[in-house]
Amino acid sequence: MHYLQDPKTIIQELQQQGYACIQVIEWTEQTRDSLAKMLLQAGVQDYQFHKIRNEPHDYLIVLKGNTSKLPYQLEKDYPSRTSFLKVLPLILVVGLIAVTVLFSSYSQDLMSFVIVLIIPAILGALFEYFMIRKQPNPIFLSKLFKIQPLVFVIVIVFCVIVLREGIICLIMLLPILLIGLLLGAGLMRLICHYLWKPSAKIYSFALLPLILWLLLPDFSRTEYGQTQRSVVIHAPAQQVFQAINQIGKIQPEEVKDSFIFSMGFPKPVFGMTEQHGGELIRTIQWERGIKFEEKVTASHAPYLLSWKYQFAPNSFPKGSLDDHLEMGGKYFDLLKTDYQLEQIDAHTTKLILSIDYRLSTEYNWYSRLWVNYVLNEFSDVVMQIHKQRLEKDLP
Repeated sequence: MHYLQDPKTIIQELQQQGYACIQVIEWTEQTRDSLAKMLLQAGVQDYQFHKIRNEPHDYLIVLKGNTSKLPYQLEKDYPSRTSFLKVLPLILVVGLIAVTVLFSSYSQDLMSFVIVLIIPAILGALFEYFMIRKQPNPIFLSKLFKIQPLVFVIVIVFCVIVLREGIICLIMLLPILLIGLLLGAGLMRLICHYLWKPSAKIYSFALLPLILWLLLPDFSRTEYGQTQRSVVIHAPAQQVFQAINQIGKIQPEEVKDSFIFSMGFPKPVFGMTEQHGGELIRTIQWERGIKFEEKVTASHAPYLLSWKYQFAPNSFPKGSLDDHLEMGGKYFDLLKTDYQLEQIDAHTTKLILSIDYRLSTEYNWYSRLWVNYVLNEFSDVVMQIHKQRLEKDLP
């Protein structure tokens, strides 16, 4: 039972006075349902629930048509509402947040920290508030997973269908989106438990992303990084140096499995270093029609091969990569790459691949994790091709 009075006493007061004061441990939907069931069994059908002002646990049941003067100051009615009306505020705030995201997409600013970091936290907080608004006291954080997985799915569907985000960007953003949702939900649960009682004013938080996006400056910072991977190849340094220049056509079975290809990154299919107009140019081809050149800046056989990237407007056909992964674009660029060869003995060489890059986002701390992972994986794939080719005839 969710209330402290004896049901017979409540019914008797209603019949005698037209109203009855009750005390509840906590007002929830279960409390309302329990009282409604008890009143229905007693034949009472027309009534309203009221909260007694300044009394945290006291409520009043008043029969409709009662003319007696009530000896209590009341806060507000608790009328029954349809399911649609209950969820309408949440629908409106989600719509407002969706409009904010669409505005940012139109302005080509979807990678803003407000969109990537703030909005997931606000969504998580508002959905969690909707779930606990009638019973905010429980603080069990395990219950965060009751609604947040559904919110997570809604966000993903919106990104794919409405924003037409590519699978690569989506996978990269999934961890930070999920963390944002859970942090926002957890913070809302803590706030409702310790600091204030639930209020519909909390829905005004939905305005925060739009205000921040409109008013805050771009906090992007440019930083430069480098990845470095190495492999030991049982072949003379001169053969290794020739192999990294004369790659030729790459067969599908030569490319080892990697999660980056499951994400949607294209596989290498061809590479060759040739003389063009007195310069050494490396021609590189990847899947989906991607083709670009690398201008060799240093070639010291058999110890060093270094180059810079030259991307043409048609190097990456539409749809070959996610728009936000544009090489030389706003957020990321490949700068310089070099192979260093260290001779271990006459028949063994250590091949070292270093890649320099530029990163320009408002959350480089997170973007850097993915850039390093992808470049390291790709470096391993390429060097394993050389290793397999050079060692295939070894006993």
